[in-house]
Amino acid sequence: MSEEQATPELSFTVYAVRKSNPQPLIMTKLSFGQLMDGIVIPFQSDEMFFIDGAPVKASDLDRIMILKQDQHLIAAIDQFHWHLRRAAIKTREIYGKQYHIRLEAILREHGEDITAQVINAYHAAIKPKLKDYIPNKEALLNAAVKIFIESYKTLPGIGPT
Repeated sequence: MSEEQATPELSFTVYAVRKSNPQPLIMTKLSFGQLMDGIVIPFQSDEMFFIDGAPVKASDLDRIMILKQDQHLIAAIDQFHWHLRRAAIKTREIYGKQYHIRLEAILREHGEDITAQVINAYHAAIKPKLKDYIPNKEALLNAAVKIFIESYKTLPGIGPT
């Protein structure tokens, strides 16, 4: 089973802030595999990786947040960007000045912070076998997805009550 089959509805966003620059770095629409390969593994190894086109290391970041996107996030961002282009000039000016504040509000409204669950899944399923990651990538990602989903289900308001 491929990683996309294991998590068809899951899409993730990364929100990070560098120590040297308060302007946030944001990436949306990441699959679990893209999240692990492009962000989590290099972050945990303090290797260079890219967020929003900017090269960073874990030691460069003041904070990083991994969000599970809901099905309305991309539409909400698209609507916000539409207003930046098409609304009255005064509205566009205000939205432009408040861009990152408004975008973070949209992310918080349509995303759930699951940073701890993703990092825990990495430590449980991938880190112990990191040297075998490339040849066993699919199996290790599937194991990490299962661990993530199980830990996610235990969050208040998500799992069985």
